[in-house]
Amino acid sequence: MLRAIVILFAYALPSTAVDAAEFRSYENGRFGYMIDLPSDFKTVLTPDNGDGVGLESRDGSAKLSVWGNYLTEGGFRQESDQRKEFETNDGWKFTYEKRGASWASASGVKGDRIIYMRQIALCDDAMGNFTIEYPTAEQKRFGPIIDRLVKSLKASKHCE
Repeated sequence: MLRAIVILFAYALPSTAVDAAEFRSYENGRFGYMIDLPSDFKTVLTPDNGDGVGLESRDGSAKLSVWGNYLTEGGFRQESDQRKEFETNDGWKFTYEKRGASWASASGVKGDRIIYMRQIALCDDAMGNFTIEYPTAEQKRFGPIIDRLVKSLKASKHCE
């Protein structure tokens, strides 16, 4: 009986550790979006134009960029496609893509690195974005973080 409890606890531990990961809220007033950021990531860039924030994991292995922008060419889908094309031109090979009318996600690889991109439509012909890049060997570590980023990236105001 004790062995069964120990085994059950061992399986529950990783999930509990992930659930206990700490996040802090970030809200961008300029573009009207919010997202939960991992607390153990440090801010390395805060652009003067107020569009977002650049962060890095404590060990420096992962880079997270969060920003807003106005749509420049066509609608949301065209802008999302253009962002993916920029990364493709930089050598990323995308292996996953999923989208809805007001959101898009894509993931790819380059060497021993993974990139995950997410965009959502915002008010006033704007979009909110995040991109996280990390080592392929750390996929299990960053998977739950990406899940939280995806779930928490949303408009902070309703469009009128």
